[in-house]
Amino acid sequence: MKILGFDLGDGESAVTLLDEDSTVEPRVIPLFGRTSLLSAVGHREGRIVVGEEASVLSGAEDARVRFKSRYLTDPQAAADVRAFAQGILAELMRSEPALMAQVSRTVVGCPAGWGEGRRDQYAALMESAGFPNVSVVPEPRAAFLYARHARGLRVDPALMLKSALVIDIGSSTTDFAYIVDGHQQKLSLFGDTNLGGGLLDAVILERAVKASPDRKELEQVFAQSPAWYSYCELEARKLKETYFTDEEKWQEAALRRQLIVCYDRTLMLELSLDAKAVEEIVQKPMAALGGRSFLQCLDDALRAAREVSRACPPKVVILTGGASRMAFFRKACAEAFGDSLLVLCPEPECSIARGLAYAGRVDEHLRVFRREVSSIARGDKLSMAVKARVHALYEPVAEALFDVARSCALEAVALWRRGGVKTIDELDALIGEKIRSAFEGDAVRRRVEEELRAWLDDLMRALEGELTSLCMRCGVPPERMSLSGAHVDAGIGSVELSLLDAMGMDVVSGLLGVVLAVVGASICGGGGVALVSTGPVGMVAGAAVGILLAVLGRSGMEKALRRAKIPLLARMVVTDAAVKRGLDRQKEDIERTVIKALADPANGFSARLCQSLAETLGVQMEQMARHAEMSICA
Repeated sequence: MKILGFDLGDGESAVTLLDEDSTVEPRVIPLFGRTSLLSAVGHREGRIVVGEEASVLSGAEDARVRFKSRYLTDPQAAADVRAFAQGILAELMRSEPALMAQVSRTVVGCPAGWGEGRRDQYAALMESAGFPNVSVVPEPRAAFLYARHARGLRVDPALMLKSALVIDIGSSTTDFAYIVDGHQQKLSLFGDTNLGGGLLDAVILERAVKASPDRKELEQVFAQSPAWYSYCELEARKLKETYFTDEEKWQEAALRRQLIVCYDRTLMLELSLDAKAVEEIVQKPMAALGGRSFLQCLDDALRAAREVSRACPPKVVILTGGASRMAFFRKACAEAFGDSLLVLCPEPECSIARGLAYAGRVDEHLRVFRREVSSIARGDKLSMAVKARVHALYEPVAEALFDVARSCALEAVALWRRGGVKTIDELDALIGEKIRSAFEGDAVRRRVEEELRAWLDDLMRALEGELTSLCMRCGVPPERMSLSGAHVDAGIGSVELSLLDAMGMDVVSGLLGVVLAVVGASICGGGGVALVSTGPVGMVAGAAVGILLAVLGRSGMEKALRRAKIPLLARMVVTDAAVKRGLDRQKEDIERTVIKALADPANGFSARLCQSLAETLGVQMEQMARHAEMSICA
């Protein structure tokens, strides 16, 4: 399918066509044999005529120009815009019927200052004129996309993505787009909705009328016949465009054009332009600019752009729009951004239309990208990937819990050995307290983090292949959606929290009971025999145990030993190594019991863990996607 880019400008308009999946640049579709067409509309013999045909000299009635600039303030302008769009569509259907049958979407430009509500109204207006599936894109964004993708400009893409400023000066507005690192900034689209090259057309015509001996009669004709005024203003525009296309040619002699105005009688009007006249025109106070000059307003707009981009000045400044050919405009931009590379689009009258077609393809890729990422992040794919690998997490979690418990036990035994704990009963309670505190605090989190990181990397690698394929299809740099390495590191805290939250206090309590039972039995079991029989004093302790066993029986003996105050000398020979060996003998049993508890469907840990991890990773994935989107939609 094909995308139509329609730049309906206040002064001139252009149309381009782009294949959705083609690498070929958008093709300009000629309108009445021209790459761009004067934005003029009228009626002749009951049909809509546009461009050169919308002239009183061609017999057109109700000829209208500069209707887009009046769209926000003049109710009649909407009807003029719609009629012009209908005229353009009729010509496209006549000249390119086969291609138009393949158009799946239309992208139309608008000034940067238009809000979402106005854009929606404009899209509906264009669809009512017959264009299919219309979306409205700010013109400076279209200019940036054109400059980024166009081969003819030869601007280093890396330079543009560092920081770029697009200045689009058309017939009715001057718009800016500021992009840093491929991201539109908060104030990325801004400008002066009143400052456009069309103001100069009106002043050129006004000067000509004032200098004419038929001034009063011409003013009466223009007051009574908007069509004749539109014709003369269009001729003033043509004169201006001819002059600024080759200013050096008119340095010595003024550019002149004779017009014939036939109303009640034939009147002559001479339009002229030279360097001195241009200087006077751009410095002349204008009512449309609140009594300020064109140059003053341009300087203010450029000063505002410098302020917006102060934190990261643009490396490249791209000038586009038909009026960007004006030498004084280029000079003002060069002075405002002297350290930037200044780039002038080779065909500024067509660059917006080409950029709009690019925007259509970019936004379609963006829709696909968002939909696919959402299907992975919120659908079954991520949840199934987590469930398929969650069993691999049980063993490292069990090992982590054992390591934490062993560390707690060693601390407690060390305190008992120094006499800080009096009896085996008190030692047993202290071990339980330390393990409980560690399980509920940061100790488990820190230990689990190491195991979780490796498990997550494996999970991410399994998902990353599909995301890489999606990125390649949608024009997103794959590294912006890399789920392993730095991106996972950046989000590991939230995923760890998800894991611990998924365990839940009831599961933690259950695991705590499992670990305490085995660790306590290993260290303090048998009435303390496991502890006091360790080391060289084992022979003495063994004899004492034998006597107690004979007198009190096993139950009585264990109670007596647990309450006994074992001498410090005997305690000192209970080394950390001996305690570790005792615990390590129980390690497999402890970990096996913990794994069984984790996998037990009755406690719901596995289900909660899968849900929590899938949600957390899904949110992280969508956040990364929003960041990655800017690389294609800026």
